[in-house]
Amino acid sequence: MHFFLDSPIKNSKIQIMKKLILLLSITALFFSSCLKTKPIKVDALESDVFVVNRIVVKSSTIQPTDEELIQIFKQLPYAEFCDYVEEKTGIVLDMYYFDEEYVKGNIEYSVLYDIETDEELEELPEWELNLEVSEEETQFCDLIFTMDPPDGYLNAQAVMHTTQTIPATKEGKEDKDVNLQSKCYTTFEKWTYKSIFVDPRSCAQIKFHKNIKPTFIENELFSVYKVLNQTEDGFINVNVKEPVEIRCNIDDPGSIFSSPAEIFNATFTETFQPGKQYLLKYKLKRTSPDSAKWIVVFKLKEIKPSLGK
Repeated sequence: MHFFLDSPIKNSKIQIMKKLILLLSITALFFSSCLKTKPIKVDALESDVFVVNRIVVKSSTIQPTDEELIQIFKQLPYAEFCDYVEEKTGIVLDMYYFDEEYVKGNIEYSVLYDIETDEELEELPEWELNLEVSEEETQFCDLIFTMDPPDGYLNAQAVMHTTQTIPATKEGKEDKDVNLQSKCYTTFEKWTYKSIFVDPRSCAQIKFHKNIKPTFIENELFSVYKVLNQTEDGFINVNVKEPVEIRCNIDDPGSIFSSPAEIFNATFTETFQPGKQYLLKYKLKRTSPDSAKWIVVFKLKEIKPSLGK
């Protein structure tokens, strides 16, 4: 279910949008189940152009503010992905109806909704932008971007779809409507949506225990962040005076007394001091037979410069 992120009359529209989309979803499911779906053959179409009419962002690894969410929708790698889809499929994706000015105020977000109790249960990590396209268009494309554990890279999916009418070959038979759909995927391992450079003259520096695999620093992919902020001796520059959030995966080898373990998306937050160097270590508390309930306890150690003799 969805409702508008920045609607000026948000409270009065919530119930209408939820119920309307539920009914539309059921209706669409019924009709789509009556149609066969076949892959798209570009050579059999009158045009190889599909217009982008829907953009979706899904992520359980970032918690963007409203302003950050707007920037994400504006700065996604549309051109690169469209070029990739054309190269792989021969289908040309048309971004004509996408306008950066339209983004603000038209992003919708998903919520889990109980229709029996009329209760909103929880927000889901999924945001959507539906574009206003001409009624004359018949060939469409959904762009779906996801960022999920364990790596958190930006995965892009294009779903091209249209409907084709096949004339009846025998008298008295009806024409058949067939759904045509094809998909194309790729991954952008170094995509980011905001400036992540940290001034080395006024920062702190951190290293990680060998079993700690950082995935994000301040909602930025670590693999991208370290390109700009890693020193020659392996330290990572981080901002100071404000809390910095670091998310990690833990690959614990275990011991003679405990089995190996993998922990995903453990979070560490700290306010670092300028000019200092740190080492982040951890302990794993196996408090239950269920590994999902194990607790990661981080320990931040300051590395002090060695004194000369």
